[in-house]
Amino acid sequence: MAASVMAALAPQAAYAQYCGEDDCAPGTIEVSAIDVIHYDQINPTTVIAVEPNTGEDWEITAYWGSTHGAPEQCDCDHTATAQVDVAVDWSDATNSWSATCTGCNAFVGPVFGVTICTTYGCGSGMSINNSWGYELVVSLNEKNGTTCNGAVDGFLSEVEYVTTSVDNGNQINGLLCSESTAVSPISQAFGTTDSGPFECTNSCGVASGPTVDIVYN
Repeated sequence: MAASVMAALAPQAAYAQYCGEDDCAPGTIEVSAIDVIHYDQINPTTVIAVEPNTGEDWEITAYWGSTHGAPEQCDCDHTATAQVDVAVDWSDATNSWSATCTGCNAFVGPVFGVTICTTYGCGSGMSINNSWGYELVVSLNEKNGTTCNGAVDGFLSEVEYVTTSVDNGNQINGLLCSESTAVSPISQAFGTTDSGPFECTNSCGVASGPTVDIVYN
């Protein structure tokens, strides 16, 4: 288990500034994602996986813009925006993660909805009995119309993720795959920004993005 936790904490690829571009033409949906992992930082080189009692709440803000033919300038970035709240919960009863979005609109967007899947866990056979990580996938409008210096179409350019509430949790005994010591998060505010490019398929298997470490002690 320790190896899998450390693998999840390996350095992530850098995400450069990304102005709105037409990634999925002629599609109308793009996908942003983050990987979330929970752990107790015992010392600089040792971590122990943590399963939240429930989970955390996310404030997700998406931005659209246009490069207006000049990607290096980003002169029309952040000309449109949308914000939703997502409650992520771990259930001991079903041994699964769930995500509930407030502000999503499955029919017109600009944020259509969210998908969640387990990325780190342990159990017997093919079952997951305890988990300390998930991927959160957000489906959004590729375009959110705006006008800036003659650029009519605003394309998805950036998605910011910030926790507004983080629950307590329990360390996971990797040998027994069981809960042990109770721990608390070191902060209520964790976050990252997915700066693209974005995928065109709403799937945990396809979507990728930056990692958020939620740390306990």
